Amino acid sequence: MVDKLNNDIALGVLGISHKTASVEIRELVSLNEEEQKNIIHQVTHDFSVNNIEVDGILILSTCNRTEFYVSADHIDIILPALRQLLVTYKKCPYYNDENITYEKFGFEAARHFFNVICGIDSQIVGEMQITGQVKDCYNFAHHLDATDAVLNKLYNFGMQVKRKVRNETFLSDGTVSVSFAGVELARKIFSDLTDKRILLVGAGKTAELAAVHFLENNVKAINVANRTLSKAEELAEKFGGQSYTLDDLDTALREADIVISATSSDDYVITKSMMSDITRKKYYESIFLIDLAIPRDIDPKIESLNNVYLYNLDDLNGIVEKNLEKRRMEIPSANKIIDEFMLEFQKWVNTNTMASIVSKLKSHLETLSNNEMSRIRKQFPENGYQKEIENYTQNIINKLVRQHMKSLKKNAGDPEKYKQHIELIYNLYEIDKE
Repeated sequence: MVDKLNNDIALGVLGISHKTASVEIRELVSLNEEEQKNIIHQVTHDFSVNNIEVDGILILSTCNRTEFYVSADHIDIILPALRQLLVTYKKCPYYNDENITYEKFGFEAARHFFNVICGIDSQIVGEMQITGQVKDCYNFAHHLDATDAVLNKLYNFGMQVKRKVRNETFLSDGTVSVSFAGVELARKIFSDLTDKRILLVGAGKTAELAAVHFLENNVKAINVANRTLSKAEELAEKFGGQSYTLDDLDTALREADIVISATSSDDYVITKSMMSDITRKKYYESIFLIDLAIPRDIDPKIESLNNVYLYNLDDLNGIVEKNLEKRRMEIPSANKIIDEFMLEFQKWVNTNTMASIVSKLKSHLETLSNNEMSRIRKQFPENGYQKEIENYTQNIINKLVRQHMKSLKKNAGDPEKYKQHIELIYNLYEIDKE
């Protein structure tokens, strides 16, 4: 579909991601904010190859990818030089390793950007965090005057693509976090969580992360039971709840509606006999138990008790995998939306990029010059000054074109002024946009 428009664009991407490199390598090539600022300054102020300069650059550096989106003429010459700059700056050879890096050019680079911002290229398909990360990287570069008209428009179209994919597909639907899957199940069991009390059994990071998701759903209280009281007290203080030792687990369980257990115990921490007694004392109110431990903390025989709902890691992972499969099935629908915006972006490129405008302007002025020369050529004697006049006219055309290029480059970071200048050129010289 998009191949029908074969005009290309001076855009490229150099990247390393979770698809090509291990986390150890991704850590080495990632750039913090200060490093990004330094690279952007070098590339936009002190960097050129054969007198070719970079017009704009975005750096997206997350835990799963480090990518450089670059706008420049002869991008195939610029990217190898950028690799070497990065190797020198970071003292890291991996930017030059073609086995773990990738380069994409022109509209292929634009499509890759759309795939990234929509979450199609993410490790977890459809994850929403990447959109905010792309937005931050664009705002950072734009603030440093490092974006040009091409990158500005690429980002603008990318946000539109993301919005339509989110609204018209299920690419981001369904939880793909084990911790949050527990919240979704709790909602199905209790409907309203605002009056529910949570008990964390264990004070480690796993239980804490799960508790954070419940806290975001405005539960009534989060208490903590742990083998070591001091750790229970420390975590309970974070959530404003009560702390218990495992010796007081019976008391803690009686006060809980939802239990999240994640200890390192070798034996069951919560047994069937313990829960049988508690369910009677709770007058058979429903209680939801989430076992996040390996080996398991909760005796699976508890499932046979009335009004007790027990889910372990396998159950939650099964829910997550089903949701991921649903998301993967939405990729073709998302790709159709991306196809639509690729065509729109290509149309914009063919009409509005500097190379396109300059080419049309120069062609238009040369046509005017040739027509005028044809009209007056007979007035000159043979072997007269025709060649000199043609050269003189061409010099005037080149100066006019260069002046417009200078102004367009000056306004490249301001989309509104850039657009106004384009309209001025088209209207002033009566150039057909098509």
